[in-house]
Amino acid sequence: MEAVLQQEQTCETPKLNNGALWYICLAPAFGLFMERYATSRVVGAAVWIMCVASMIAAEIIDIRILEKSGYETKQLRPWILLFPGYIFMRERMLTKEIAKVFICGVFCVIAIAMNGFTQGLIVDGDYLTVSVQNSGISSLDNFNGSSSRVIGDCIAGYLGEKAEWSSEQTGDDVWTIKAAGEHDGEKVIVEFEVEHDGYTYKGFRLSGLNVGGEELHKEEFEELAKKIFIGE
Repeated sequence: MEAVLQQEQTCETPKLNNGALWYICLAPAFGLFMERYATSRVVGAAVWIMCVASMIAAEIIDIRILEKSGYETKQLRPWILLFPGYIFMRERMLTKEIAKVFICGVFCVIAIAMNGFTQGLIVDGDYLTVSVQNSGISSLDNFNGSSSRVIGDCIAGYLGEKAEWSSEQTGDDVWTIKAAGEHDGEKVIVEFEVEHDGYTYKGFRLSGLNVGGEELHKEEFEELAKKIFIGE
């Protein structure tokens, strides 16, 4: 009886440490979280390079764990750069459930679709115009204080609902967004400068106020800005 028990114990599948595997599954979500703190495309690129490199390192660690447990890992190596494929081949080799494949695949798709570089592809004048209209005035770099007022509503309140919006790229990463209309019979143009490097916003400010063809400066600029965005 004792001999039979010993034989059964030797046939048991060795218990594997799946920590590296779970890291591969969850790393894309972690990358999305970390890129929220990226302030430029250079920092964003560094975040994703580190994320992918760490996932590859986790695969290498996982392969070594498998080899130490007596598994043949030759079939896994061609999939080392395709993370869901690696997990699928590993789990199939171990005859386990493939739930981790689904988790990794979903997070990888979300990371590809939602990262700053992919989102930056849709940034153009129309996109930035809508962004400006829907932004709160507290998001302006040259606004001091706190307010829940929305820029589009402020412009509509001062220039009317028929205010015309336009956009122009004035630099490699710089766009000028204008809102034009009339107030008390005079033409008023409100200008915003938006800096977007194809990955994230780097600057957003009220850059110009023009009344009746005359550009306002200093005290006049501040006074009209308060009327438009704070209220008369």
